[in-house]
Amino acid sequence: MTQPGRALALLLGLMLLLTAPSAAQRRAVLEVAPPGAGGIGATVTATNLFAEPDMRDLVRSGFPASLHFRLELWRSGGLFDDLEGRLDWNVIVQYDPSAQRYRVVRQQAGKVEDLGSFATLATAQSTLERPTRTTLLPDREGVKYYYTLALDIEALSVSDMDQLERWLRGVKGNTAASAVGTGLRTLMLRMLGGEKRHFTGRSVVFVGEK
Repeated sequence: MTQPGRALALLLGLMLLLTAPSAAQRRAVLEVAPPGAGGIGATVTATNLFAEPDMRDLVRSGFPASLHFRLELWRSGGLFDDLEGRLDWNVIVQYDPSAQRYRVVRQQAGKVEDLGSFATLATAQSTLERPTRTTLLPDREGVKYYYTLALDIEALSVSDMDQLERWLRGVKGNTAASAVGTGLRTLMLRMLGGEKRHFTGRSVVFVGEK
């Protein structure tokens, strides 16, 4: 192989080494731990939530991101596995350009929890990546179970954003989300194709206890 050929091969090899990890780092990682002692249900951990540059740019531009979590408990065995229970919750991350803060709220079972505001998207993400304990537990002893977890991360539509702005004004003062004009929001949605991502995770099989 000639000197230029060896140099090109080396360059291509380096590019592969550099791009392979970065592609893996752009995916959210979901983990589900089986129930613990004291009546604690599954413990859910979601990391790397805003690893994709397009989604980060959306949120930093004032475009709210909606994170929908769906946790399911399945009974294993027989011809088909059976769905025993399900929990759903939503998290909304929104940048307030006037305060230069990222606000995070959680919605579950008709209740709203304000998780706080943060100076950077990274600190907001760190809060969301803390392990979350749930109340979803098996009710049969000696039976095999497992959990599945699904996460949809999506940029809110224009109509959803308008509803969110009205809701936030009613819950806790005014919000600066209106600083992002409807025309700009529509254009961003069209350019980025809605920016919806779907991720899944699953626990190990475990035996139910009383």
